[in-house]
Amino acid sequence: MGKHAYYFAWSIALHLALLLLFFLGASTRNPNRVQKPEPEIIEASVLDEDKIEQEVAKLKQQAQAKQKRLQAEKENAQKLLQQARRQRELEEQKIRKLAQQRKQEAEQLAQKRAQLKRQQEQEAARLAALEKQRAEAEKKLAQQRKAEQQARLKREQAEKKRKAEEQARKKAEQARKAELARKKAEQARKAEQARKAAELARQKAAEEAKLQAQAARNMTIRASRAIQQKVNNSWIRPMTSRKGLRCTVRVTLLPSGDVMDVRVVKSSGDTVFDRSAENAVRKASPLPVPKDRSVFNKNFRTFTFVFNPE
Repeated sequence: MGKHAYYFAWSIALHLALLLLFFLGASTRNPNRVQKPEPEIIEASVLDEDKIEQEVAKLKQQAQAKQKRLQAEKENAQKLLQQARRQRELEEQKIRKLAQQRKQEAEQLAQKRAQLKRQQEQEAARLAALEKQRAEAEKKLAQQRKAEQQARLKREQAEKKRKAEEQARKKAEQARKAELARKKAEQARKAEQARKAAELARQKAAEEAKLQAQAARNMTIRASRAIQQKVNNSWIRPMTSRKGLRCTVRVTLLPSGDVMDVRVVKSSGDTVFDRSAENAVRKASPLPVPKDRSVFNKNFRTFTFVFNPE
């Protein structure tokens, strides 16, 4: 603030000095008035007219130069005055800006103080709440200690009762364990007998299953050979087919052995030979199949075989 006041005072002083110089120059130096030269005593009887004209021209030039100088000084003074005015306006703007800034700072300071006061009030309220909570916690702690003491007495009484019951329970447990051991031994003996009986039955069933599987394989082998032989016997060689041909056919049968369907699934490359194979299967119907229904369903309900009559 002191720096701005100094500039402002200096600007006003400069303006006053310039105004003073301007008025003094205007009053003492009038550019419209041309000083007349002092009359000279002419001693000569005849004046030189050329010399007089030269003097007059010289005086006019001096007057014009003086007027130009005064005009330049006036313009310079006006420029200085304008600069001083601009400087003063800038200083006033700075002063107004500084005042506005100080006002804003004062408002911000007031806001900060109000905020600090609110924070202090909130902190005081928080401390009061904490103090209240502490008092309530101490009260609860005293009540809890009293309750714990009562509970401890009850636990001690319950512990005495539990020990007495524990002794009685141990005696009963010993008797129960003895009875349980006896029962477990009896169960183990019976379980071992059942396990041995089950093992004998499993072994017997395995042997029977093995025999049945072997019998089923034998039936399958015999039936497959019989079917192959009967189909081969029913086959009529085409005149155009060459030796060494073979094809794979899929056959679907009824439990009676009657052929429901037959088709070539892998051709020999000779259509006539393939058709003769299908005809041979149909001609051999009914085919010799096992009487065991399970073996038939598993192996002969639908089956494939390689037709190679050679």
